[in-house]
Amino acid sequence: MFNYKRIGAILVFLIIAYCIWITLRPAKIIRVDNGAVFVEHLPMTKDGKLNWWLKNKDSIQNKYHIINTPDNFTVIVMNFSGYEKLPKGTTNGSIDDYTCFDDTNGEHNKCVYNSIALIVRGSIDGDAFINIGDKTYIQNPNGRVIPK
Repeated sequence: MFNYKRIGAILVFLIIAYCIWITLRPAKIIRVDNGAVFVEHLPMTKDGKLNWWLKNKDSIQNKYHIINTPDNFTVIVMNFSGYEKLPKGTTNGSIDDYTCFDDTNGEHNKCVYNSIALIVRGSIDGDAFINIGDKTYIQNPNGRVIPK
């Protein structure tokens, strides 16, 4: 006979392990293109995304040089969920909803759906405005971050 308690316990364990894996897997930058950073496995929460940006912004800048003018810049961090073919009809999305890349030898199968995770804008007074969903944070030149 089946031991339903054992099967239930194993199932609960597997679900919990999967949830822990989802929350702890590292974010991975897939590509950077014209001030847009495409990232796979970004944290799901606003605080997680903010902390990810604050932790990684210097290394992203050092590696990809995405901020050319510190007093006026915009960086868009996009959720990356894989490359797709560009939609052809009106029922499956607009061409404007996608970013396509030129390194595809003329084919339009290397496009990414524009799923904005956060937008960072820098101003002339040295403040950075970090927009995540409907929430805005201000980072002062000294590094302090406050919600607006």
